[in-house]
Amino acid sequence: MNFLAHMLLTCEDSELMAGNFMADFVLNHEKKELHPNVLKGIELHHSIDNFTDQHMTVKNAVSLLRPTQGKYSPVVVDILFDYFLTINWDKYSSESLEKFTSKVYTTLMLQDDVFPSRLKELLPRMISDDFLMSCKNEDRLIKTFERIKKRAKFDNNFNRAHLDLADFHDIMNDQFNEFSLTLSYILILSVNVEPPQMKILD
Repeated sequence: MNFLAHMLLTCEDSELMAGNFMADFVLNHEKKELHPNVLKGIELHHSIDNFTDQHMTVKNAVSLLRPTQGKYSPVVVDILFDYFLTINWDKYSSESLEKFTSKVYTTLMLQDDVFPSRLKELLPRMISDDFLMSCKNEDRLIKTFERIKKRAKFDNNFNRAHLDLADFHDIMNDQFNEFSLTLSYILILSVNVEPPQMKILD
């Protein structure tokens, strides 16, 4: 769900971005005809996820929400970290958030020929909903968690995730920024691509 962070970490390569974006939608048998750079983007997506899941600061954030969110606490942290990226955006990019999201939407539309048909059909609706901004404020977060709640297979407390955010806002904001100091290095360590020009690393 944390599309914004994934897109920020894709650098300026449109095929990497396409692969990163489609990673959770593509099936193994659909990868056979993909360009190596698109495949590298898929690998990058999974490397980012694995790195995030194993990072101690993220584990601490998950533990913070465990009493209220239970087994879904990693999902909630994932989404809330995209919220914290939006409110801290100027720390990580010299490009405005609006310009960045517009560029990503244009790039994805131009690359949609590599997407599975179901994602190709879904993409215009996602862009119309401004999906990269689905976590930008409390109202959008509530709507995002409502959608996830409807799809969840087990009992959950997604309906109170925005209350958890209010309770732990400052702590989680610090956790996000601590974690993000290391985020771009995964690009070098795991898939050998150049990190984005994140301002905080200058």
